[in-house]
This record gives sequence, C-alpha cells and structure tokens, in this order.
Amino acid sequence: MTATVVVVYTAGAASPLELAVDAEGYDLVFAAPVGELEDGLADLLAAVGDVVDVTDEAAGAAVLAARDPAGIVVFCDRDLPLAQRLASRLGLEFHSPSTVHAATDKYVQRGRLRDAGLPVPRFRLVEQPGEVLEALDSVGTPAVLKPVRGAGSQQTYRLDGPQDALRYAADAFASGEADQVVVEEMLVGCPSVAGPGLGDYVSVEMLLWRGTVACQVLNSRLPLREPFREQGFIMPGLLPEKDEAEAFRVTEAACHALGLRDGWIDVELKLTADGPVVIEVNARMGGYVAALLHRSYGVGAVGLAFDVAVGRRPVVSLGEPAATAFCYQILPPLGDWRLASWGNVADLTERHPEILSVVLTAEPGDRVDWRSGSRGTIGVVEGMAEGPDAVLTAVRAIERAIADEVVFSPA
Repeated sequence: MTATVVVVYTAGAASPLELAVDAEGYDLVFAAPVGELEDGLADLLAAVGDVVDVTDEAAGAAVLAARDPAGIVVFCDRDLPLAQRLASRLGLEFHSPSTVHAATDKYVQRGRLRDAGLPVPRFRLVEQPGEVLEALDSVGTPAVLKPVRGAGSQQTYRLDGPQDALRYAADAFASGEADQVVVEEMLVGCPSVAGPGLGDYVSVEMLLWRGTVACQVLNSRLPLREPFREQGFIMPGLLPEKDEAEAFRVTEAACHALGLRDGWIDVELKLTADGPVVIEVNARMGGYVAALLHRSYGVGAVGLAFDVAVGRRPVVSLGEPAATAFCYQILPPLGDWRLASWGNVADLTERHPEILSVVLTAEPGDRVDWRSGSRGTIGVVEGMAEGPDAVLTAVRAIERAIADEVVFSPA
C-alpha cells in the first residue's frame, strides 16, 4: 500500500534522482520555501513528486495535512528546524526540538556530548569578534574556529595564534554565514590508525529504529585539504576490526547523548591515539552515502529512510560488499582564484575503468572560493573498484590529472 512522505528539501545529501529511484511504494510531497530554492530545483522536485510552498508554514502545513502524510524526512542540516516545526503541526514522529537544537548547534552539541561522558576537545563560544582572543587563550593552540550553525567545513579555519584568530573571526562574522562561532582545541589524529593514504578521521553512517541500530557502516575518508576541507570518501571503511567496533560504540553513545532515535545519522570521528573522538553529529544521511551504499552493498539508503519515517521497521542486511566505492571532490586551491581551464579531466572515465563519472560544476572563468568548504567543490569524481588498493590507485590518477591539467588564474 502506498504511503505519503513529506520530504523537507532545499538541498541535501540525496539528490532528486536518488529520491526518485528509492521511492517505490511511496508518494513524495516536497515541502520547501520555494522562493529560496536554487534555480531549477523546484522543477526537478516537481518531476519526482508534488511541491508545496511552505514559505507561510501554517498555510503550507494545511496543504500537507490534506495529503494525510505518514512520515517526514530531511536530508540537510539547515532543513531540520523547519522539518521539526512541520512535523509538530502534522502530528508526525520526528526529532524533538531539543534534539534538533543539539544537532544544529555545535556549541550545544559539544556540551551534550561532554555531559554524557564522551571525550570532547576544549571549546568556547564566541558571540562577537572581540571575544576570540579570550576564547583562544582558554582553548590553546592550535585551535579550530567554526560557525555554531553550518556544514561542509564552511568558514572553518585553523588558528595558530592571535593574528589568525582576529583575522578569521572577522572573516567568519563578515561572511554573513555565522552570527556565533565556536573556538575549540584542534584534535590531533593518529595516521597509523587509519592506514597509509587515508585521512585520520572517518564517519559512521548509522540507521536508527526506535533507538536501536538497524544498520551501520564505516566510511573512510581521504586526507583533508587545508584547512579542513573534505576531499573524498571510501566505502566500506578500512579500519581494523577492533577500531571499527570502537567507532561504532562511540557513535551509538553520541546518538543517545543527543536524543536521536530514528533515521540515518552521520557521525564524524577523529582517530586519535586514545581512540575515536566525535568531531560532529549530523542528524541526516551523510553526503554521497546513498550512492556509496548502493555501489558497495546494493542497499537503497533513501528507501530505508522512508521506511523509518512512516513507522516501518527497516529490513537491511549488508553482507559482504560487492565492491569498494569512492567519491573524490575536486576543490580549489587556497587563495583568490578563477578557474582557467579543465584540460582533459572530463576524459578520466575513458582512461581509468574504475572511474564511473566526472561531473564538473564550475566553468572556465568562474571565481572559486576555498572558504566555502565542501560547498566550494568544483567537481566530483565517482567510481568503484575491487578493493581499497585499486581505489587508492584511482585516487592518485585523479590527483595527477588535476595537478597536470587543471589551470587556475589570479582572480
């Protein structure tokens, strides 16, 4: 029997195409403030399901209620508060206001994790640029400055002293992306835990059902680009069994600390010499996870999210992976640049059978901005191989092609 699901969507970790592919048995109704959507997105969503404008939330909720929805889902951090308010109006199960607050406020989140007994770095809240030096003095160096509310490493900086603190605090507040920032001790990773060629952090993608774990999978990461920009993802993850088990344990504890009970949760963990430490908890599916899970395990992650939303117990068995899937994000260099030429990067699929697709989202002449973190990604390369060694070989080929062929010019 078909069930109606409200999908609160302005952007997210699952594309409209991925939503459509996994929508069998569900009618999707997209709820969004239509005037705030990127150009063309409303039309894409309308090709998958009905679109309801919730700029006026009360009026939009009345339209949604007439569809008698059975559940509500979200795939983007910034959509969580809107989804919670709509769920309350519609009488649907969703994260509590307190949980959404903790999931979208990094300062509150750190406090909840600390109070639950999980290790956290020293941290301080900064509400105006002039407070940053006192915060840095309390936290020590090196430190990290990041917006209280934000994602994808946007406006996230390393602080090695007062000069950095003053400069980057001013940049963060002036960007319009941050009205508060957190300054926290920079966690020191242990590269030997992750293994050669990999980043010193991982994420755990965990599907919860009524507070219990229905599915969990490790997602290894490629090394960060300076200062803290995500470069790539590899699934299944490559940690030793005991380290993977500890990552799963810490992730589940973090979910309980924030009151998360249902749906996909993405938890990033720093691999330190003393064990995994939570970097952040995201109350939604992680970026590229739908594609990675499908390619490596044949699992429809979006469909499982719909199942949980409407109250159906998810049935999933990962088994042995069919392949190692990967995603590589092409990021601009530090500094003020324009893309001059892609060279022959688009032809990587013809040169390397492990590479399935190359999607270039910037055009020659475009100004590129490293400060946007993952939102500043200018291209994405995806693929799959028989094992991690073949993936890392493909990654090295991608990096050589970018270094040899992609040209930037001063902005």
